[in-house]
Amino acid sequence: MRFNEAELAIRIPVWHALSELFTGRELQDYDYRWIAQALKKSALSRKEIFTILDEEVAPAFQGNLLYNPTPVMDGWTEEDVKRLIIEYVSMKSTIIERVVPASLLLKLRRKHIRDELNRLTAELDKCTQEINPKAC
Repeated sequence: MRFNEAELAIRIPVWHALSELFTGRELQDYDYRWIAQALKKSALSRKEIFTILDEEVAPAFQGNLLYNPTPVMDGWTEEDVKRLIIEYVSMKSTIIERVVPASLLLKLRRKHIRDELNRLTAELDKCTQEINPKAC
C-alpha cells in the first residue's frame, strides 16, 4: 500500500492519535478528548477511521501491548508513527495474516483495546453531539 502526500497529510495525525491506544499507560479523559479532537479534525468518517485503526495502526502497534516486556508508555512522535506504519503496510503479509481469516484477526486485535475503543467511541459521540463544537 502506498500513500501520496495528500493522503499522508490526512493520515499521519490520525495514525498518531490512534497509536495512543497502544501505549502501556492507562489513558485519561483528556487523552480520549485529544484523540477525538484529532480524529474530528481529519474530517474522515468513523468507518474510515476504524478501518485505518484495524488495517494500519493496530497491526503496527499491537506488539507494544502484547509482546513488549517494557512497553512504550509515553507514546511515539508523529515521525516514528509514520515510519512504523509505512514499514508495516509496505511489507508482505505475515504467515499469520495469510492463514488466519481477517475477521478473526480483527477480533483479536480489538480484544486488547476493547475498553479504550469504548471510551473513544463515547468521546467521539460527545464530539458529534456537542452544541459548542469548540468544546471538543
